[in-house]
Amino acid sequence: MNNDTSTQERALLDQQIAYYRARAPEYDAWWFRTGRFDRGEANNAAWHRDTAAVERAVDTMLDTRRPSHVLEIACGTGLFTRRLAPRAARVTAVDAAPEVLAINRDRVAAANVDYVQADVFAFEPASRYDLVFMSFWLSHVPHPRFDAFFAMVRRALAPCGFAYIVDSAHDPTSHAVNHPTPDRDAGIVTRLLDDGRTFNIVKVFWEPPTLGVRLQAAGFDARIAATARYFIYGEARPLGATG
Repeated sequence: MNNDTSTQERALLDQQIAYYRARAPEYDAWWFRTGRFDRGEANNAAWHRDTAAVERAVDTMLDTRRPSHVLEIACGTGLFTRRLAPRAARVTAVDAAPEVLAINRDRVAAANVDYVQADVFAFEPASRYDLVFMSFWLSHVPHPRFDAFFAMVRRALAPCGFAYIVDSAHDPTSHAVNHPTPDRDAGIVTRLLDDGRTFNIVKVFWEPPTLGVRLQAAGFDARIAATARYFIYGEARPLGATG
């Protein structure tokens, strides 16, 4: 990566952080299909079926694998922290945006969650974890940073640890009604806030087979599935790991 490309990428990532800081109070409207994300009864029902399917998959993974120490990358407003905390001895929840960390704390209100404000691309784990969990984060990792990010994930994992990924599939009804329809292959999308401000952010729409191949190249054995329309999810374990 040359200096000009690196500078442009850093500027995009800084804009991405600024977007999620500004979006913090309205982020949950996306998950719950309210406001600009309400797309009518049929679409909302399909969305909620898929969110329920992902939540069941995460709960089943936690109840089956029973990870004790969990690192949650880009924890956001706590939509999944609230599922991790009751099933783990300790959760370290990392995010770059103090505004979403504050919402997360209020939502989860769990003494076993340690919050860390940090740019994920600069974060270095101080401990090793049974599970590194990420929801709706991997799609915000630019392609040139993929290997370095998963090298950090590998360093964070205990010998029998694994990663778990939840993210967005490409569906034109996933975003707000006034968002431009995202290009599946562009890697960058334009997002709007309720007040009309616009931001460009990284958005890589992975499909399960392609992501599985990419993770294998990064040194992980992955089992990635998809819901009917809106999400991908599954685990990734370092190649050669047991458990």
